[in-house]
Amino acid sequence: MSIFARLSGKYIGVEPGHWEVYANRPAGGPWEELKITKHERWSDILAVAANRQICVGESTRQLETRTAGEIDGWGGQWAISADGKTATCDQWTLALEGYHVVTPLHLEQRGNHFVDAGGNRIVYPAVDQFFAFRQWRDGGPDALMPAVEESHRLGFTCWRMWAQGSKAQNTVADLSPKEAGYYDDVRPCTDFLNAQGIVPLWTAWIDNQDVKSTTAHWYALGERLVGSAALMSEANQHEKNAQGIDIYSVGSPGAGIIWSRGSSVTLDKQTPPRGAPASEIHPTQISFERALMDSTASPINMREVNGSTLVWMTECHPFGDGNAYSTFQAWQLARGYSIDWGLAVFHNRQSQRMQLMHDDTAAAGAAWVKGMTL
Repeated sequence: MSIFARLSGKYIGVEPGHWEVYANRPAGGPWEELKITKHERWSDILAVAANRQICVGESTRQLETRTAGEIDGWGGQWAISADGKTATCDQWTLALEGYHVVTPLHLEQRGNHFVDAGGNRIVYPAVDQFFAFRQWRDGGPDALMPAVEESHRLGFTCWRMWAQGSKAQNTVADLSPKEAGYYDDVRPCTDFLNAQGIVPLWTAWIDNQDVKSTTAHWYALGERLVGSAALMSEANQHEKNAQGIDIYSVGSPGAGIIWSRGSSVTLDKQTPPRGAPASEIHPTQISFERALMDSTASPINMREVNGSTLVWMTECHPFGDGNAYSTFQAWQLARGYSIDWGLAVFHNRQSQRMQLMHDDTAAAGAAWVKGMTL
């Protein structure tokens, strides 16, 4: 959804190639489109087409523009109201349209479930964003904003992310903890996603047959994530992707972090938690009917057989590229997962490749979120 701002009922904007802010348009169009980026205590406003920051002059106290990125000087910091309806700086108050208000994150487990600050059960509709950290390392927040905006539009509140990878194995991208500055980027990326209302589910070991990380990688990740709203999984399909690692040789990655031992390469095979506060599974893909039955039966079985508590579904039948169940079936599956799971991932072919979803995939994604809504 595009963001616009009005002043005395007229839309403001900046004409490309010019520096002046106008406030005389009867409707919002491309030149009036804004991008609002939230920082810890304030936000900045960018006129997208002109690529200019909208600010307030220190001496004139009038609206002006500055070079994109010049946001720390006087008058470049805007306070957004709690309901997302207004932006205020000095004497100026702009009426906002289309701004997404993010509720402060509260990540807590009580027994078999996630709960909000009031103790009420919540579930996380999650989505694959395997290479989000690769994108962050290459392009920072701007590289992630299209996917963030897509998640806001569709309603996803959790991203399943890889902490490493080998293009020789996954065909998409390389990512290694051995890269310079790797661990320094983990917390800023996580904090950015948290500020956007998104909980990252960091998966530590992927393609380890090539990357060859050690158990130290698990604790180094956890050290950076303590105190944030982040989840951790040891490995995706650990028999294949955690080569060289005994997944049961590591313990808690850090105080307060909710984590899982990861998933098995065999569909519908449980990985016993053995001290982990959560368990995950890749359910059967034999048929839609079997997957729908398992959506309600698996948590009960996982708890009875392996002593699991909080359970995560991290990889269902993939959507997109002609492989999807119908939009209605996406809703049905997610409705089943909403009953007793902590999170369920909308597994799809576009977002796992750093692409925005095709229209049919996005429609199924929206249905998935609706199905998981309590």
